[in-house]
Amino acid sequence: MPPEPDRRAPVAHGLGVWWVLAVGLVGAVGFSATDHHLRATVLFSGSCLVAGALRAVLPKERAGGLVVRRQWLDVAVLVTLGVLVGVVGRSMNLHPHL
Repeated sequence: MPPEPDRRAPVAHGLGVWWVLAVGLVGAVGFSATDHHLRATVLFSGSCLVAGALRAVLPKERAGGLVVRRQWLDVAVLVTLGVLVGVVGRSMNLHPHL
């Protein structure tokens, strides 16, 4: 008996856990659009760090769209981006200057 065909769309099957980063980015843009810049940077920074952790522990088949280069390089880029966005977001002075 042949195996049951995969009924998911081919694009969704190949992306894996890439949605973590996409949801973080969309949420960050939403917060930024409503003038909640600190929340936006924390959300985007956190989603980059979570994506980096997922890329570090998941096999290529499950990581899906997070696989771009070698594993160590993908993790380094995501973690560096997450840390830098977090540091810059925390250092912004958003109080009005009178």
